[in-house]
Amino acid sequence: MNAVVLIRRHRGKLVSAVLLMALAAWFVWNHRADLSRENLVARGREFHAAWFIAAFFILPVIGFPVNVLLLLAGVRFGLPGGMALAAGGTFFHHFAVYRICHGWLREKVQRRLEKAGRKIPSIKDEHRILLTSLFAAIHGPPYAAKLYLLALTDVPFRIYFWVSAPIYILFCLVPVGAGSAVTDFSPKWLYAMTALSMAILLVGFWLKKRFGNEIVKSD
Repeated sequence: MNAVVLIRRHRGKLVSAVLLMALAAWFVWNHRADLSRENLVARGREFHAAWFIAAFFILPVIGFPVNVLLLLAGVRFGLPGGMALAAGGTFFHHFAVYRICHGWLREKVQRRLEKAGRKIPSIKDEHRILLTSLFAAIHGPPYAAKLYLLALTDVPFRIYFWVSAPIYILFCLVPVGAGSAVTDFSPKWLYAMTALSMAILLVGFWLKKRFGNEIVKSD
């Protein structure tokens, strides 16, 4: 499936995404006096670094929206520092969630599923890397839910950790970059973030259509 066909098939979603971004840009422009760079940077930098880092490592594991923290990380530490924190935090989230899901939580979930006549799905060895990549790349459930759902399967730790985490880190570029751009309202940042967001959206749609149904039918 080429890009033209993909765009035509999902033109409604793409148009909605573009309109939302345009609305956000209009809002920021009309409220630029209240959302001045100095005010936003000052508020973002009010967070104590040590407490913010601790919150970034712990809160997403218990379900707090990670995008809020990523945006603040960009404001607080800039793009390089924010991405370093995002990378470290993402690897920690994967490690912690996998350990939780292969301990008391897995046993509890298994018992509940058995009572309902179901079981945790098994994934074929040859599909584990691809399915992990798809699950991480395709937009859907919240970050924490995706981490726990994938960790509850029989995907081994090495795949869960080294395939899923780098994909999430790549996606962190958008919110961290947006937060970092607050310190420097430059058109190049707006263009870069818009292009990256659209690229991620298109790749996610293509991966889902190309491989999603095949894996589900096979397994």
